[in-house]
Amino acid sequence: MSLFHQAAQAEAEAKVDSYKAWPMLYGRESAPSDDVTMTMGVEMQPTFTLTDSKSAASDKSEFSFQRLRWYMKGSITKDVDYLVVTEWARNGVTSAANGSARVFRASATFRDVFDMTNIQVGSMIVPFGHAFYVPAGIAPWVNYTRMTSQLYGCGSIGCTADGGEIVTNIFKTGVMAFNQINLGNDSSLTYTAGVYNSTGVKQQDEGDQKDFNGSLEFHKGSIWAHYGLRLGSAQINAGPELDRERHAFVLRYNDFAKDKWWAWGEVMTGKDEAPGGAADLKAKGYELSLGYKLTPKWEAVARYSEYDPNTSLSNNTFQETSLGLTQRLDRGIRLQYQADRIRNDSNTIEDNIFTVRVTVPFAKKIM
Repeated sequence: MSLFHQAAQAEAEAKVDSYKAWPMLYGRESAPSDDVTMTMGVEMQPTFTLTDSKSAASDKSEFSFQRLRWYMKGSITKDVDYLVVTEWARNGVTSAANGSARVFRASATFRDVFDMTNIQVGSMIVPFGHAFYVPAGIAPWVNYTRMTSQLYGCGSIGCTADGGEIVTNIFKTGVMAFNQINLGNDSSLTYTAGVYNSTGVKQQDEGDQKDFNGSLEFHKGSIWAHYGLRLGSAQINAGPELDRERHAFVLRYNDFAKDKWWAWGEVMTGKDEAPGGAADLKAKGYELSLGYKLTPKWEAVARYSEYDPNTSLSNNTFQETSLGLTQRLDRGIRLQYQADRIRNDSNTIEDNIFTVRVTVPFAKKIM
């Protein structure tokens, strides 16, 4: 090979962004095949939680499975990938009242449609912000902030507070187009645009309207900048469909999964149409996270968040502070310790939550 061709090949390789965006990881197989392929896996997250609340009646300690997930994924042909997930988990996906869930999800992805985009059909993880979208098995924390769970995870502002207990990604049924476009020089632009059944984590679909979720993510080197949009609706007690609007802004520096240290910030806003011509309900919040790998096996994480569920009222903001420690064991097993301190301006909430969680993944290529 001539020096000219070697230089041209090296330049072409330099233009390809080695980073793979989460929509590509969730929606596409990394090595498609003309033959039918299958990888089967299990992910378990046994968890012990101790909650010390201002109200003595709310104190509790318990052992539970935050997640017990079985999945299979693969390719049917080089143009079609599939994912099937069943999950038994302590969360609010299908049964918010008692915290249990029995979830079945399946989707198919048609790759490189018209050599332009990928189309995923079925029940899929909906992109909006990043904190709720990160793969649960490698998340640097054991729960989500009130801002993220209410403005991302719920159909309406003011949904039942989860106390940091919702731990699953948000699945919805619909169709989504997505792709990652390489821009050269270790940079890329990833887009998603999808229409999904309403409403929120409860998977209700009594109305005719569908949710639109879209996102744009720019990556260059150590920087990620992301914008997410949701335009949807909610129908309460067979009443009229009420508009829901959400915006998310994300800025990250360094890769939390690989780099020695990283910083992560998210801002979210929400607006809910109120019944009877009343003024719209507006909410906003932010969260900041910092992580530092003390050794290859140990990582410390700090997170702070504020969330105002009704910006028209004063003395209404929640403050959440979290300190976590993650120990990486062999075979992908992770042991996490986290302490959460939750307060609000009106001094009606004083919760201290202590959590120990083990993540145990198994996966094997069957065919």
